Amino acid sequence: MKLAFFKRFLEVFYNKIRGIKIHYRLIILFLLLSLLPMLVTSIFSYQESSEAIYNKINTYSTQVVNQVSRNIMVELDRLEYDTIEIGFSDRVQDVLLNYNKMTEWEMHNAEYNINNTLVKKFSFLHDVSDVLIYTNDNKQILAYGDTGFKLKFKDDYLIEYLSEIRDKNGAPVWRGIDSRDEKHMVNRVVEDPYGIIVGRAIKSLYQSDIIGVIMIRTNESFFSKIYSNIDIGDGAEIFVVDSSGKVVSSRSPTIPINESYKSVGLVENIKRNEENHEDNTFNIPIDGSRYLIAYSPIKHAPWYVVSTIPYKYLNVESGRIGRKIIILGLVCFTLAALLSILFTDSISNPLRRLIRAMDEVKKGNLTVSIEDSNQDEIAEVAGNFDVMVKEIQNLLQDIKSKEKQKRDAEFKALQAQINPHFLSNILNTARVLANMQKADNLASLLSSLIELLHLSMDQEEGFITVRKEIDYLKNYINIQQYRLYNKFEVNFDIDEELLDKKLPKFLLQPVLENSIIHGIGPKKGSGIIEVKGIIYNNKMLFTITDDGVGMSKETIYQVLSGDDSHKGHFSGIGINNVQERIKLYFGDEYGIEIDSFEDYFTTVVITLPVST
Repeated sequence: MKLAFFKRFLEVFYNKIRGIKIHYRLIILFLLLSLLPMLVTSIFSYQESSEAIYNKINTYSTQVVNQVSRNIMVELDRLEYDTIEIGFSDRVQDVLLNYNKMTEWEMHNAEYNINNTLVKKFSFLHDVSDVLIYTNDNKQILAYGDTGFKLKFKDDYLIEYLSEIRDKNGAPVWRGIDSRDEKHMVNRVVEDPYGIIVGRAIKSLYQSDIIGVIMIRTNESFFSKIYSNIDIGDGAEIFVVDSSGKVVSSRSPTIPINESYKSVGLVENIKRNEENHEDNTFNIPIDGSRYLIAYSPIKHAPWYVVSTIPYKYLNVESGRIGRKIIILGLVCFTLAALLSILFTDSISNPLRRLIRAMDEVKKGNLTVSIEDSNQDEIAEVAGNFDVMVKEIQNLLQDIKSKEKQKRDAEFKALQAQINPHFLSNILNTARVLANMQKADNLASLLSSLIELLHLSMDQEEGFITVRKEIDYLKNYINIQQYRLYNKFEVNFDIDEELLDKKLPKFLLQPVLENSIIHGIGPKKGSGIIEVKGIIYNNKMLFTITDDGVGMSKETIYQVLSGDDSHKGHFSGIGINNVQERIKLYFGDEYGIEIDSFEDYFTTVVITLPVST
């Protein structure tokens, strides 16, 4: 039922199309054929380019945050090592163990000695601003920093931070701080109001008890400089947040340090990705716009290096490509419309003139008609050309028959011809050999020549066996060996089942001659020619390969098209003539193909049907 309905629909649609004038029908067809592929290609190209841009930026941003994370970890490692080195130093251990027993002068002297030691260590490291040591009684010792304006934290902040450090039992505790966490009558004069601080409990070297706490404050700008010059796109940013969503380090004033990041879902998405072991990228809205987020955890601290890239930046290149595609599409569509009008006019106008001419044919000049029940211009032409087409078909058939007879006659005439120049060379070679050796060489040469002449003058057979063709080639090779003084060697590899199959006479010799004269002849030194024959897929395949000078693509075209003028051929039958004979006998499915590489080789492949 559905099939019948579909056939009926196609029939109605077909008749509707036939009811439209050819001029307008062709215009519509040209426009559809140009518009539909262009539309599909444009959409596909836009999607592919957008996806490629997204993937590249995604990969690049991930690599960037990973590298920044590694660079920051290097600095965190250094600061953690400093806390260990200072905490386990003999001087600090001694002070913390005996601090409550010291006099005020001893305390001051101990603080001075520690400070003096660390000045030598940190004076050239501008990132470290303060080193504080706290006893178990939370008494502060300024180990390094501004002695006139010591770093002091607010009481509640200090108590909470010291408690967390002691609870970690020696593990480092990292935080971002600023002046809001400090307690001063006036703001301290420091290079960077924002800082990053690491604290660690100091244990006794002998009893492993906690005897104090060390804190090292470093300027936040030291970390932001690591990624300050990285460009990942317009509107894109890189910063560091902790596990609560508070910004630890930032290079942009639009992302304030030591405050929660403006997108609450940022850290939640990061934690969800980590739990699910997903890629370190995702998309979230920020300030009403979508952003591509890439992150990398910092192992030594519960922090993340985060990059945010706005989708409007990702879409800039895609939009530019899209606009170019649209402009190009409009140009192509316009050209297609103009060309369709031009081409349809070139078809419909001659048809109209032909219809008017056929009106004269109806009056008696020529009478031809074609049955066509439709009503378009072609139908009108068909009604006047039936008889004429039949006559033309008869004439064409007659022409083809005569053309075949003509080619057969030309081939037979060519068979009867012997290139005088070549024959002169052979006889001259025979004379030289006779003078020099006076024996077997001359007999062999003349014997091969006689065999060739007998076969070339044989008018009875158009087809011969492969075995005879190979014997003919060997006689021809023998003559050429004397002529060229053994400049080449020919190897035969012919399947046994192929030897009794038949092929047109003189089919392989012109190809072999071309390999000897134009392949090996100009080559310096000797050469090798391989002649192979097999049956494959019910076809006879012959290949003749030489390691001569090869030929260019232009030469190959000239050889196959008949533009070459090869002088010195024995039979005078060029490769183009062989090509035409094959196609005349067997059709366009068979023929010659040439593959060559200049100065290296030439291979000629001859494809024939299996003939018995």
